Formats: sequence, structure tokens, C-alpha cells
Amino acid sequence: MCRNQVEHVELTSMKERCMSNLKNTHPGPAVPASRMRVLVLVPVLLAVLTASLALAGDDPATRRREFYDNLKIMGDVYDKIINNYVDEMDPKEVMEAAIQGMLDNLDEHSNYLPPMNYEDLVMSTEGEFGGLGITINIRDHYPTVVSPIEGTPAYYMGIQGGDQIIEIEGESSKDFTSREAVKLLRGKAGTQVNITIQRPGVEAPLPFTITRDIIKIESVPYAFLIDDVGYIRIGNFARSTKDELKVKLDELTAAGMKGLILDLRFNPGGLLDAAQGVSELFLPKDELIVFTKGRLRSQNHSFYSETRGKVYNEVPTIMMINGSSASASEIVAAAIQDHDAGLVVGQTSFGKGSVQTVFRLDEDEALKLTTARYFTPSGRSIHKDRPRHGDDDPMDQFTEDEEADDDEAEVEELDKDPAEMEVHRFHQEKFYTDSGRVVYGGGGINPDIEIEQDFLQDFEVAVERDGALFAYAVDYASKHETIPEDYKVSDAEYNEFREFLAEREKIGEYLEVFELAFSDSLVDANSDFIKRGIRREVARRLHGPQAAYKVAIEADTQLHEALELFRKAKTLPELLAAAEEWNAEQMRLLAVEDAAEEEEPVSN
Repeated sequence: MCRNQVEHVELTSMKERCMSNLKNTHPGPAVPASRMRVLVLVPVLLAVLTASLALAGDDPATRRREFYDNLKIMGDVYDKIINNYVDEMDPKEVMEAAIQGMLDNLDEHSNYLPPMNYEDLVMSTEGEFGGLGITINIRDHYPTVVSPIEGTPAYYMGIQGGDQIIEIEGESSKDFTSREAVKLLRGKAGTQVNITIQRPGVEAPLPFTITRDIIKIESVPYAFLIDDVGYIRIGNFARSTKDELKVKLDELTAAGMKGLILDLRFNPGGLLDAAQGVSELFLPKDELIVFTKGRLRSQNHSFYSETRGKVYNEVPTIMMINGSSASASEIVAAAIQDHDAGLVVGQTSFGKGSVQTVFRLDEDEALKLTTARYFTPSGRSIHKDRPRHGDDDPMDQFTEDEEADDDEAEVEELDKDPAEMEVHRFHQEKFYTDSGRVVYGGGGINPDIEIEQDFLQDFEVAVERDGALFAYAVDYASKHETIPEDYKVSDAEYNEFREFLAEREKIGEYLEVFELAFSDSLVDANSDFIKRGIRREVARRLHGPQAAYKVAIEADTQLHEALELFRKAKTLPELLAAAEEWNAEQMRLLAVEDAAEEEEPVSN
């Protein structure tokens, strides 16, 4: 079975095949430019309209005839618009509008990928790109370096966290978006880019000419011990994920971990191969990981563990998921859950259980089309139907090292449809794990134990949006050469930050969104958050992203509840037994609620 048939890039251009067929069957004079534009639509129409053939009746000949009739109508409409509409229209814009019109009738994960989006998709799944090796965010109107990635061109050139990029190739970058800055900073490895830096504590701007290189994206950015429990965060699933994870597991095993927490929260997924590879690290050979079903027989596949090395099942494992865990994250969590190889805790996952095949349309454009759906080893469908919202796939927002600060991703949550919350897990269809434990279907992966998740309060959101903590830490670090990792914020420093925050240009505007007004009492009511935020950003500036992350998770109540499970249950059977007890208690509580609702008097 060829696993690469799912979630792959079709290397043969459909456009080239179609154009070749037209050329061979319709010889004649050169095709006019307007007609050539019509032909550009053909590969897209072939890919999308083919999906509608089944709706035209059971007779293949009838379906085929209707297909080509519709194709001709679409081409004729495009031709008339381009050549006869009262205003001259951009052929590319009209074509993309036509494509989007077709896609609007499909699911939210089927999308047309113009050059920028296609490049992002390839970069995210390949796990590398050509660039400088910096994480940036917009701070005080300019792209600002959050941190350089060790071993990259920016790192070796001495770029520092807090550096503001005020010019790129001689052009002012004031009020650039992150995407605009990234587009100029990235490029082919070996090429150069000229930037001008404004560094805190240095009066004159600093010019840099940096040679781009291949930047490897870490999909396993954090791994460390919390007491004797290993903690590993997987950010996304790329080609390197299995190998990265194996290295981290070996390091934590050597350090003496007694339990493992694998954090898949806010993980949008990625490659099926990577999900299979990660699952194989915890499952014995020949265990079913996931299977797919599609309209075409060629889309039906089963994927099994092909473990060739060590299986990491010597310590009990807890996997954490939430409403932003999707796709490959759900495949891994479900495989571990269905085979009783670990405990899944947190919140019900997103339910992105559909397979997208990427059909390449041109050198830098593609069509991402849903062609099948995922099912777990126990037979649960991962997919949860949602109405289409806009043009973007909500689970295609991959982390980009030059665009997103990972700590900010910790507080994001994808919107959920109200209807999704109406059916209680215990009212959904039952399925069974290898040991006979009950798990529930209904779209997404229901955790064995639900743990509520805290999110930032309104004041905290406003301060994070303003970037005040980061800006203060950059200034503070420039004045203090050595700061210990266990640094604590003094009362004097806290008061200094309060004055600093009051003078920020946009803090009043950000607070007003939540109907708040700046005051010392408001700041003091959030002093724990502020002190922790200062420590986090100082740690990032002087000790790196992992040190900052360790400070950030001090307030992660969901993680601390998962750690508490290890204090109550030392083995995997004990963890699974705890899950059975939790489910029994939740069913009892639900029965009480249902009985109370039935007893409520009805007024006429």
C-alpha cells in the first residue's frame, strides 16, 4: 500500500495534460489569447466538476455528457465576461472568482491555493524554507525580532531579540504586516537580503547584509522534565517530526522520566506520514493506525504501524488535546486511545477528519480538494461537518518561524458552532477500544478525561496585544547583562512597568475594546499575570524560547491537572482505571441533570 497517495502533491500538472489532449485532438491555427485564458480554467474545472458527476444520474454516458456541457458553459461565460463586459476585467481575478464560486459549495477544507498559499503549504509540510532564521512579530509599528533561531544566519550575524527591522532592501517597514515582512525576508538559499536594525540602547541604526540559508522548522520545539514526568510539545506534523520526537524521547528516558505528557493542543496537524511515524513510536508492529474511505476506490486505504525500532511504552503516557487539535493530531490521539496505549485528556478535538489531495495546477498554484475521510481503528469517524466560512481553511494556519510567536498560539481557540455543544458525549455512538473500554464518536476525538482550559482574561489579552511585556523586557535586558533563570520581579521593577504600561501608545485603545479603562487598581488586580509575563519575556531574551515557555506554563491549569493524574496513578492500567471512574461519575451527574429536567413543572 502506497501511503503517499494521501495528502500529497500531484507532480503531473493537470493543466499540461489537458492542454496536450486539446492540442492533439483539435489541430488548427494558433489559439487566440482570450481562448487561451478559457483553457486555463480547464484543469480547475476538471478537478472540481468531476466531483459532481454522481449527481447527474446513474448512467455514465449521461453524466459525462452533462459534465462537458457544463464545462463549455463555464468557458463561454468566462470568454464573454473578459471580452464584452462594460469594464475591462482582470482575467486572473475573474478566473479566481469562478474557482471560488465552485469551492463555496464544497467543504471548508477544499481550497484554491494561489502562489503564496501554495508556498506556505509546501514549507509547512516539508519543514524547511529559505530565510534568515528569526521569529518576528509586529511591535510598535515595526517587524520586531522575538528571537533568532540558534545556528541560523541571523543568529551568527548577531541579530538579537528586540531588534526592530526598520528597513528591508532600503524600504521602510513601518506598519508592515508580518506576512509582508516575511515575504521580503524569505528567499532562495544563498541569496542576500539587506536590512536595517534599530537596537534598544544603540542610537544609530545598524545595517546588516545577511545571506539566506535553509531554515529547519522544529515541529517538536519543547521537551523537558517537570519533576520526574517528561513533557513534550509537538507543534505540527512535518517530515522531520518522528525523528525529532525520537531524539527527545531518548533524552528524557536517559534523564529518568517516570511518565510522559505528549502535548498536542493547538496542533493543526500536517502530514499523514508524520502521524503514522509518531504513532509507531508508541505502538507495536502491525497495529492499525487509521483508515480512509472515499468516493473513489483508490482513496480507500488502511495504515498500519511499521515499527522497526524501540517502542516507547515503558512509562505511562498521557496525551493532551483541545478544540484546536486537528487532523494528524487527532489520528495520533485516536490510535493511542483505541489501542489503550495511553490516556487522552483535555477537550474534544476539532474534528478535521478529511483527506485533502493537492492537485498541482501550475508551477506555483494548486487545488486542495477533499477526497476521503479518516476513521479511527475502532471505526469512529474523526470528521465533524461544519458550514463553510470564507475562503480559508481554519486548520491550515501552520506555525511559521518568521511569522508567529508560539506563546501567543497558546491562547488562541478556534470558534465552534453552537450546535456542536448540543449532543453530550454520552449520547453519541459507542465504540470500543482493544480492552473493551467505551469511547464515543460524533466527530472529533473525545478525551478519556475532560479537563477545562483557562484562557486569558480581558485585561491580559489587551496587554499581550499591546506587546508591552516584550518591549519592557527588551529594555530591561539591555541594561542587565546577567540575569539568572530563576529571576523574580522586584516591587520596584513592577512599579516601573506599571508606569511604562501607562505610557504605551495603544494600551487605552486595546482596553476600551473590553470596556476597560487604565488604572493602577486594574493593573494591581492583575499583578501575578504581569510579574509572570515580565519573567517570561526576560527569560526569552536571555535564556531562549524554552526558558520562556517554562515560565508560560506555570499558569497552565490544564497541564497541572494532567500532572496531578500522575501523582494519583503511577501506571497505565491505573490511569485507564481513573478514566473509567471519571466517566462513571460524569454519567451519574448527567443522569441527575436529566431527571431534574424531567421533573421541572411545565406552565401553560
